[in-house]
Amino acid sequence: MTPETPHIVSALNSFTNGTKTDAPITPILSDYMLKIFGYVNTFFLTILFGSVGIITNIVNISVYWKMGLSGTTNISFFALSIIDLLVSLTSVVTQITYNSPFSGMKLPSGVPVSELGIGASFIFYPCLGCSAWITASLSIERCLCVSAPLKVKEILTSQKITFILLTIVAYQSVFVFLLYMYPGPPYNIPSQRRALFFNCSFSFPSFICFFLVLVSTTVLVIRLKKNLEWRKEAAKQSNQISGGSKERKAARCVVAICVIFIICFTPNIVLFVLSLGYPTFTVNDPYLGNLKNILYALSSLLQVISSSVNIIVYYRMGTKYREVFTALFCRERAKLS
Repeated sequence: MTPETPHIVSALNSFTNGTKTDAPITPILSDYMLKIFGYVNTFFLTILFGSVGIITNIVNISVYWKMGLSGTTNISFFALSIIDLLVSLTSVVTQITYNSPFSGMKLPSGVPVSELGIGASFIFYPCLGCSAWITASLSIERCLCVSAPLKVKEILTSQKITFILLTIVAYQSVFVFLLYMYPGPPYNIPSQRRALFFNCSFSFPSFICFFLVLVSTTVLVIRLKKNLEWRKEAAKQSNQISGGSKERKAARCVVAICVIFIICFTPNIVLFVLSLGYPTFTVNDPYLGNLKNILYALSSLLQVISSSVNIIVYYRMGTKYREVFTALFCRERAKLS
């Protein structure tokens, strides 16, 4: 493992069962291409979108805090913004410290700076898993609200949603602790148990939540279409239309967030399935190793992008969000209007 490795996944993949070989096989992608892609991905794309994500999620946290956390959807969006902030922050720290020229430096204690990058990845990936759980919880909750609004509102209260989200965070936090504590530093030493912790905190949750989000989003879209047809027939009942319009906007916002999640997590799911079906497809494979490195880097880049662009959905689809956003960050414009 060299400082030029393009992405933190390379370090984590050293915990898998792939075996190195000295066979004279020409890789499908050269080391030079891998290096060039690594620098472009690291110092332009990932750091750029990670920095944007830090700013946008601080804005999201501020707006939803100001809006209040009385509604279940606001609570979930607030929690998702906090996790996305951690994803963005750790992605920037990891890319800076794990790649040249900083990776070759050492801390005053003598520890390589690259160890900070690996350590930050132990927060990055569990946070991605936490983001997947929250998105799945949000999509299922909104799907149930649209399908059976009267019953669900009595069952899924703000207190229960908060408890579910705290349970998710507690579950993921356990694996952050385990990744750091076993077997302890240095963190770049391969460990099968640490690989298990990684899978339980990121790979398996992402795989499960992806299909939960896919199914619930599909059902949600179908129910929204049916409800729209029903409301057209009940157009004379203005009170129901007003309340229904608010619920419909919230559901459409959730659908948009879920679509972003599905698009950005699809490459990761494909890689996960390929790894299960073709066990030798690892970063240590002499022919496909560089290709998997690049595919993993692209997958993680998309996940960082997913954590940074939700503000567009919130702003475009949330009337209340726009009002609070304008009041907090566009005060001069608010005065003129």
